[in-house]
Amino acid sequence: MPFLTIYTNVEIKKGEELAEKAAAITADVLKKPISYVVTNIIYNKNMSFGGKSANKGALVELLSIGLGDKDKLVEVMTDFLEKELEIDNTNNINISLNNAPATQVASGGRTFG
Repeated sequence: MPFLTIYTNVEIKKGEELAEKAAAITADVLKKPISYVVTNIIYNKNMSFGGKSANKGALVELLSIGLGDKDKLVEVMTDFLEKELEIDNTNNINISLNNAPATQVASGGRTFG
């Protein structure tokens, strides 16, 4: 585990590559095995940022057992999405961090705690 979902109104050209890069970044910053990382990238043209659907942006949700250095994670993920999705206003990259107790997260038919 962690579970990373990225919603964006930017059309994704190489989704698989983007998902793999995002997984590697998440594993590296959180110091978690990449084998536990799940990434999901969702394109939705109906999103708006700053009240305008023409503004490129992303909404990121990360659920993890432990978040480590949250400021570093936010900085690295913002830089990554700014570059990869060509988002020119980083105020349109919004990240929700959720630190979950191990007893509330499961994989392979069992909880982590």
